Amino acid sequence: MEPAERVERVLLAQGGINPWAQVGFPLVGLIGVRAVAIATGASSGVGALGGVLGALVGAVIAAALTTRRVLIATDRGVVVLEYGRFGGVKPTKVIARLPRGTEIGALSGTWARTELAGERLWVHKKWHGDLAAPAGQLG
Repeated sequence: MEPAERVERVLLAQGGINPWAQVGFPLVGLIGVRAVAIATGASSGVGALGGVLGALVGAVIAAALTTRRVLIATDRGVVVLEYGRFGGVKPTKVIARLPRGTEIGALSGTWARTELAGERLWVHKKWHGDLAAPAGQLG
């Protein structure tokens, strides 16, 4: 941020794989490991533990394939920040600084798809209201 720059809106977004696909990774791990355990004749306890571990590995892979962004609309422009994949929302790097009034596009559905700073991003409906100002513009 530049000196004396005023923050007007902040929202979170994510890039990488489709958020709905993130659900599939743990399910594939759970079902895949359970199926292998059953096919090899493992006991039900081993199969259940393996399924849980498979789901956990799937969730970690999905998180690793997801990028997390903070979009900050200021009185001077829009700043796109990167933040860690596994921790809290602590920005680690500036991805782009875009002009004021950057169009984000129409937001609808649970996960709205948009493109910003050359990256496909997904914005959860929780944040859509924060962009209600002039025709889906940031800044």
